[in-house]
Amino acid sequence: MDKRSRFSSIYFPFRLLTLYIIGINLWRLLFLFYNDVPQKAQSIIAGFRLDISMICGIFLVSFLPWILFLIFGKDWIKKIILYLNLLLWIGICIVEYSSVIIYKEWGTSLDSRAISYLKHPNEAWASSKDFIPFWATIIGLFILVSGIKRISRLFVSWESVKSHYLQTFIFVLLCLATSLIGIRGGLQKLPVTPSDAFFSTDMRSNFAATNKIWYFIYSITKKTELFYQNSIEDIQGFMQEYQLEKDTSTLSNPLFKGKNIVLLINEGWSADMTMYLGGRDNVTPFFDSLSQYSLRFTNTFSTGFRTDQGLMNILSGMPSIHSLNMPNAIDKVNKYPSLCKEIETLGYQSSFVYGGDLNFSNLYNYLVTQGFDTIISDQNFPSTDDITEWGVPDHIMLKKAVEVLDNQRQKFFSTILLMSSHSPFDVPWQNEFKGSDIATKYKSSVRYSDQSLKQFFKESASKPWFTNTVFIITSDHGSTHSGWAGMEDHNRFRIPFIIFDPSKPWSEDGQENSICNNHFDVASTVLSGIGLSSEKFIFSRNIISDSVRYNAYWNIDIASGCYGKDHQEIINLNKVQNPKSKSVLFLDAVKLNFNQL
Repeated sequence: MDKRSRFSSIYFPFRLLTLYIIGINLWRLLFLFYNDVPQKAQSIIAGFRLDISMICGIFLVSFLPWILFLIFGKDWIKKIILYLNLLLWIGICIVEYSSVIIYKEWGTSLDSRAISYLKHPNEAWASSKDFIPFWATIIGLFILVSGIKRISRLFVSWESVKSHYLQTFIFVLLCLATSLIGIRGGLQKLPVTPSDAFFSTDMRSNFAATNKIWYFIYSITKKTELFYQNSIEDIQGFMQEYQLEKDTSTLSNPLFKGKNIVLLINEGWSADMTMYLGGRDNVTPFFDSLSQYSLRFTNTFSTGFRTDQGLMNILSGMPSIHSLNMPNAIDKVNKYPSLCKEIETLGYQSSFVYGGDLNFSNLYNYLVTQGFDTIISDQNFPSTDDITEWGVPDHIMLKKAVEVLDNQRQKFFSTILLMSSHSPFDVPWQNEFKGSDIATKYKSSVRYSDQSLKQFFKESASKPWFTNTVFIITSDHGSTHSGWAGMEDHNRFRIPFIIFDPSKPWSEDGQENSICNNHFDVASTVLSGIGLSSEKFIFSRNIISDSVRYNAYWNIDIASGCYGKDHQEIINLNKVQNPKSKSVLFLDAVKLNFNQL
């Protein structure tokens, strides 16, 4: 046996390091090109430190059996190390492939939030299948199979140590020490975190550089720990100023007193879908016509980018916390403020109507604890109506919503959640937006939802409750599907928001409000409008006012921003941000409130 074969078991750490460096960067190249990352070379360089950290961790998993083999040379020990590394490689490939695919939809790689959605595989598949290109799958399979073959070859001709015992002992100790230093990223005071790979103001480049395994593990281990960038004193000082900015003047002159309240929440409508916010494609002609007779807001933002975040914003006045799935926090869900319960104190009857599965993201449990009297989901429709992968199409669901409102006594509060403009954008009939690309399918689905809204208002207009009802129409979050906004662009969070009241003066000639606001302001605005206090909703602000100027806030994974009183965009990345910036202080305040629930 030649010398190279003789020492192959001893050189295992070097060979493993080389294999994983190549494999991880093949996945990184796929991510770079599939997601059109602009800073390709810099992303590879910036990711090297976390890559080494991850590989050192993989080696340490094999460290003990590797030593045992060097001592005893048993073939079954070698097989344990082989199978262990094959399983690790397959797991790495699953995380890497998933991250490549979901980034275009979510703006993040695979994390604990994504894993929570796998409890509902049908919805998860429907949400992601249109973002799985054949060519990327083939390349991913090539990387997977090539890695399996190369790992298998690492273990050919292994032998136990038969000489040079002292040198081998020293080498093993050096490997252990180097790996322990490598896994924490060096000898600096604090170990590395995913944000140590962040080097750019472009989030695609940052996520391309971030090691996906590192990020995945970090998100799981940290998901219940909400840390602050600022001191408690600074956060409390910010909240004092925040509270002083609020306007509660309409409590003495409630605009919606005695009115029914209907919240219509569209799935993923971005601002460019509507003409009054600058859209050019005439995607929502009915909504645009209705907005001309409504109070319409030009600077409304979601704080997050998922439906569960949007519902929490609107119904509990709770801003989003980047990747946290707040309805899934079972120990806290019954402590969230409830717009529904507050309104019911005035004798309102309440309902929630949706055509999909409310078990997704623990939404049913959340809605029950919010106090809705009637909750309608896909289970309340005939199976013949469930003709899309996400559930009942909007036009059928909205017809059911009219029936629900008919059966409620005056007064009522109802929330209606549309869903047909969710990927995979299945619609029951064609319209002028025809094409197989994501942007066109998205616009087609939004047009269909707009047509469904038109039918809903046509039917509602003939009902006795119509003229005594205030309709608040918005979106649960924005979107990047049309290509109008980037993942970290503030326009990704800009959404339409109108209030239509058939009996109000603005229904004759319309009225615009340019106050910067968020989803979570709906609660205070509605409660002030019907003459109730909103003190339980500490972040929510009344926005039907000409005397205030607010900031709008949003956040994504490891990034936060605000759109302020001077209408200037501010993006702050945790790697380079000023912790005392308003967007970071606001996010810290939300975290502090969440931790104290």
